[in-house]
Amino acid sequence: MADVSAPADLGTPANPDSSSFQRRDAHYRDLLDTLATRQAKVAKGGGDRRIERQHKRGKLTARERIARLLDDPDDFTEVGQFAGYEMYEDEGGCPSGGTVMGLGHVSGRLSLVVANDATVKAGAWFPITAKKNLRAQEIALENHVPIIYLVDSAGVYLPMQDEIFPDKEHFGRIFRNNAILSSKGIPQIAAIMGSCVAGGAYLPIMSDEALIVDGTGSVFLAGPFLVKAAIGEEVEADELGGATTHTEISGVADYKCESDEEALDTIRDIMSHMGPEHRFGFTRDEPEAPAFDAEEIYGLVPDSGQQPYDMREVLARIVDAESWTEYKKGYGRTLLTGYARIDGWNVGIVANQRSVVRNKTNHESKGEIQVGGVIYADAADKAARFIMNCNQKQIPLVFFQDVTGFMVGKRAEHGGIIKDGAKMVNAMSNSTVPKFTVVTGNSYGAGNYAMCGRAYDPRLICAWPTAKIAVMGGTQAAKVLHQIQVRKLEKQGKELSKEEEQEMLARIEDRYEEQTTPYYAAARLWVDEIIDPVDTRAWLSRGINMADLNPNLQTFNPGVIQT
Repeated sequence: MADVSAPADLGTPANPDSSSFQRRDAHYRDLLDTLATRQAKVAKGGGDRRIERQHKRGKLTARERIARLLDDPDDFTEVGQFAGYEMYEDEGGCPSGGTVMGLGHVSGRLSLVVANDATVKAGAWFPITAKKNLRAQEIALENHVPIIYLVDSAGVYLPMQDEIFPDKEHFGRIFRNNAILSSKGIPQIAAIMGSCVAGGAYLPIMSDEALIVDGTGSVFLAGPFLVKAAIGEEVEADELGGATTHTEISGVADYKCESDEEALDTIRDIMSHMGPEHRFGFTRDEPEAPAFDAEEIYGLVPDSGQQPYDMREVLARIVDAESWTEYKKGYGRTLLTGYARIDGWNVGIVANQRSVVRNKTNHESKGEIQVGGVIYADAADKAARFIMNCNQKQIPLVFFQDVTGFMVGKRAEHGGIIKDGAKMVNAMSNSTVPKFTVVTGNSYGAGNYAMCGRAYDPRLICAWPTAKIAVMGGTQAAKVLHQIQVRKLEKQGKELSKEEEQEMLARIEDRYEEQTTPYYAAARLWVDEIIDPVDTRAWLSRGINMADLNPNLQTFNPGVIQT
């Protein structure tokens, strides 16, 4: 922690003795306790009984395999931990989408590790499993980070095959991506540590190098039962596609290993023989701790998404001390734009300002009051210019989202809010420098888009426990949906009492509120991970380090900019 008595160019000392700070701090710590409890449950995968069964078969679990593979098991940045959370309940659930993945160092090289969790439906692929694996390959493609597959899967979950198999972003895209990754020279290593069946057999074999564990690993296009049904041939799984078959007869696999441990050690050996690491060279200075303790964020962020706060105070607990240079500080003040360093990395920051501000319109007036968290025309104009500057300078962009949307109404429309909003979206969409997004609070409507939501290809996007993602705020949405339902009933000749209307509104609000939580978003991979605000610096630093592995940067061309 930095000396809080030292001068700072951003933020002010917090008052931990104030009642509001303590109330907010307690509320945030409750949210973090919930997060930790849910993380622990998800990390169990299919549960203790299935973990024990995995061990009895002489196999490590997905998380144990990753821990053994990494240089430092604690240095693992998980991605997609809450994929599938509270989805597929009728099917018994699919914790973490049946796959554990994340970033860590293997023999000194930052790598993306993807491990099937065989304790979850024998590692079968649900729709969210395919989406998560495609996300892993997208990360590898964008950032040129080596990808290691630890394969242990029964293949497509047949009851849901129509949602997994045939479409563009379904199972088959995995193998197309294997080929594209190979063509770009991005290393792929696969270890067959359990079942690997049917179309899934192509994933490890389309990798650069494939390992197989004797006795537990098997890979074939059709298993013994299907072979008998198709051609009447009877054959045991090991003879059909075991380690001896594929390393001594077919030549399909490259390395035969006697155990999970040997396979993981062999991967480490292979990684130690990689060629030179090519980087783009994004600017990084010596890291400096923030001017203030990051844990103070808990007491600064309100316990309600409607309350104002100063985003500068939050940024002061994330960016390196004395590194902030604000761009157009007095203009478009509902967005903060500025240059800073995060763990030494030089970045451009675009952040929603949640304080109510007064925007100067001429020299005589006191100015127009603008609501925090709303993007006004001047703020959008400023952000577009700043994003273009960051592309010109070739520095990564970081977006901090707490946005309720763009300003509406006659004055905003007459002032050209659509034009200025389009300018910002254009510049952000065509930006070629790496983009990263942190959803700290609200993420509503077009604000989600303009502030680099999932649809705009951030290299990584994370959410704090206070995040809420939806087309509009819960209260407004619930009232609109309630009015639609009431009018529908009125057309059918039905009238509701005030009590019935209140009950209906409460049900709608509860359902909508559930759909705006960060867990709902993370379950569907709208965000990559839910993180503790204290971990934001490390998360962003790792992301930029990963992005730096891609030595290529496309030319920035925003096309037609609305002026």
